[in-house]
Amino acid sequence: MEDIDLIARINANDREAFNALFLKYYALLIDFCKYMGAKPEDGKDVIADVFLDLWVKREKLQINSSLKSYLYGAVRNKLFTLSGKAMQMQLLPEEHAYNHAAADELRPDEILLRKDRKMLIERFINELPEQGKVIFLMSWQHQLDHHEIAQILNISPNTVKTHLYRALNYFRKRILFVK
Repeated sequence: MEDIDLIARINANDREAFNALFLKYYALLIDFCKYMGAKPEDGKDVIADVFLDLWVKREKLQINSSLKSYLYGAVRNKLFTLSGKAMQMQLLPEEHAYNHAAADELRPDEILLRKDRKMLIERFINELPEQGKVIFLMSWQHQLDHHEIAQILNISPNTVKTHLYRALNYFRKRILFVK
């Protein structure tokens, strides 16, 4: 079911639609909380608060962006309120980076190459400035577009594009240096 339909049904007090929405986004938001550096229990509490607010305010709820952007932004804001801006970035666990079904069929040299490539990418990401790191990971791992990232971080889409351009340029230069 589409997000817009779920929101309309939630506005009409449909608990099943609310449960469907929760199940659709919970795992993604848990990963986002980890990625933002939150402790697992803090992430779960923040997500519960966001969905509680969504249910309580359902009749007055006005979402001007995509629902996905709204949820990510709400979680991000609650995390910053909870912990301040001193949070450290973390990469998502490896299971999100590769498809394990395909990885089971790989030869040992291919597995080693993937691990080396992953370690190299992690090293390059950790060398980026904090804002560039956040934007790159939101684009690369969470597959958010420029406008969604801009809405979540309260910055302009051009700033997002600039950070992604700089990160990719940095990676290109580093890869040439490593070879």
